[in-house]
Amino acid sequence: MEIKIADTELKEITSIFYRILIPRPIAWVSTISKKGIDNLAPFSFYGGVTANPPIVSLGIGKRNGKHKDTAQNLLDTKECVIHLTNVELSEKMVMTSADLPPEADEFEVAGISKLKSTDVKPSRIKEAHIAMEGRLYHHIEVGNTPGDMILVEIIRIHIDDSILDNNGKPDVAKIDPLARLGGRKYASLNEAWDIIRPN
Repeated sequence: MEIKIADTELKEITSIFYRILIPRPIAWVSTISKKGIDNLAPFSFYGGVTANPPIVSLGIGKRNGKHKDTAQNLLDTKECVIHLTNVELSEKMVMTSADLPPEADEFEVAGISKLKSTDVKPSRIKEAHIAMEGRLYHHIEVGNTPGDMILVEIIRIHIDDSILDNNGKPDVAKIDPLARLGGRKYASLNEAWDIIRPN
């Protein structure tokens, strides 16, 4: 199979693209609007950029040519909390992906508890084992649609002690991270192993 992008319809390109960029970690992002309304939504076009300082990227598509609530809130208030999604919270996470009006609070819709953050205004998810408080670092519009590419600088990380190993480091098995695949499919990590890199 070989696909020439210029000769392929957007719907087909999108379907294939989502099925080969796998597995994708899921950023469960909380923001707050200018009116003080909490917002919570998941995004799987997400990854690390650099560790000095810690910066992550969020790819957020637009809806009918307009910023989604998460992107708009980040542009307005410059702050967010990014949570790592685990298998246990998958159903509630999916509930927060619904297309709701800006005045809706997804924490309440999905029955998720809030915690006050330390350095930023958006709330944290109490049930999440890992939460990263961050501030807007850079924003660019990318592509023909276009979509929002948002870089977030992480300024504080919260890690629940229950997922630490004997050396005080996050344990993958205890985290039980959720991954996004194509279509409606998600996956868990059934097995992990070490591969020694050459010197």
